[in-house]
Formats: sequence, C-alpha cells, structure tokens
Amino acid sequence: MRGVLNTILGAFLFFSSLHPAFGWLEEREIKPYLIRSEFALQNVQSLVNDLGDLQADIERQLKLTCEVHEIQIHLFRNRGGYQNYLRQRGLDGLNRQAMFVQHDVGRVYAYRQFAIGANEKLERDVRHETTHALLHTALPFVPIWLDEGLAEYFEEPPALREKHAKHGHELTGAVRYGWRPAIERLEAKRNLAEMNSENDYRDAWGIVHYLLHGPPAAQEALSVYLKEIQSGKPPTPLSQHLRKRIPNLEQSIVNHLK
Repeated sequence: MRGVLNTILGAFLFFSSLHPAFGWLEEREIKPYLIRSEFALQNVQSLVNDLGDLQADIERQLKLTCEVHEIQIHLFRNRGGYQNYLRQRGLDGLNRQAMFVQHDVGRVYAYRQFAIGANEKLERDVRHETTHALLHTALPFVPIWLDEGLAEYFEEPPALREKHAKHGHELTGAVRYGWRPAIERLEAKRNLAEMNSENDYRDAWGIVHYLLHGPPAAQEALSVYLKEIQSGKPPTPLSQHLRKRIPNLEQSIVNHLK
C-alpha cells in the first residue's frame, strides 16, 4: 500500500512540475522587481542580470529619478498560460506577446514562444515592458510615441542599444529611398492603438536614438522637455524645442541615422 501511495505521490509531483497552474515554479525578488515564473529563471539568467541595471541605465541616460515601489514581472511558459491568466483577471492584451499594466504596482506579463531565439525574444519583450513601468514611475505621463521609442531603445541588452539590429537596418534602407522623419506626425498620436504600424515603432526608435546620441542641442531639448513634463504643466511639444535649437531638424536626423 505504501508503495502505491509513493507511486501516486510521485506522479502528482511530476505532473505538478509540468503544469505550473498549481503555482509559480520560481519566485525571486530583485529590488525593485518581484519576478514570478512558470519556468526556471536560470533559463533567462541574462535577463535577470540586465533587469538589475535597467533602472540605473534609464535614470543615467534620461537624467530622471524613478520612484519605484515594486514592479511585478510574470513570465509564462507558453501563450495559453499567459492568455488564461489575463482572461481570468479581465485584462486586455490577449493577442499581444507581452504587456505592461499600470496599477497599484507596475505589472509586466510576457510568455516564452516556441521558436528559434525564443529566450532572446522574451528578454526583449520584458525589457521593453519594464521600461514602460519604470518611465511611469519617473514621469506623470509619457507621450505614446516617446514611451514606445524609449522602450524600443532599452529593450536591447546594454551592449546593443546604440545599434538596434532591426530598426537600424530598416532606417538605413529607408534613408536611401528618401525617408524623412516626421516627429509632428508621431506627436499627434494619443494612444497605443494609433501606433498602428511597424514603421511607427521604427521611426520612434530612430528619433529617440537621435535624442540620446545625436548633437548636444538634441539632448538639451529632450532634457528641457522631460523637466517640463515633471513640473506637471502642459509641456511645449518636443518638436518645438528641437526646431528652436536645430533649424534643419529633418536633415540633422537623417545625417545622424546614416
């Protein structure tokens, strides 16, 4: 009888490990993050390491201070578990690969896909959404295009941020065919649904890259703009700050991205 019970118990433990719906497989606190995962975090150890520096990187490059209480990061083994979790909690985003929800604490949800480079994709998704979470602790609001452009920039591991492989290649090609930045068009977007093409994310990244690595006048314009947002008063559009300092703005951005 004891042998039968041991067999049943062993089978229960085995299937519990296969179906983390019984609870998170791993939970780890790395201030300010609480990471809950349906798989072993050692599988994405580079992500765990990078998250520890992400806040400092954002604060240093943007000259901001993030006032973080806690950010919860939920990692799922697959799309089904991710969707079930969101559905049970009445959250939108079932068709997205990852999402950030601003609540009493920031919450990030992402799942690992079954594809080549799945871990790298998951890591980018989590850094992207966690960037949103951190920015919203530092600023009372973030314009959607700038929010997404900064998240696209910081989603890469630190060593690759200046040369985002995908967007850098795309913009180099676009410039050859006469691409011109349209910052006012991006500024007119008011919600995520209006960022309705890959080109919007590409262009937002390109302008953010210019703001962070372009001429000192561009960096100054961004700094002044962010301080205006922090003040709580309606800010002057960033495009106006830039045009005041850089008369031929479009050509300056194009020259930078070449």
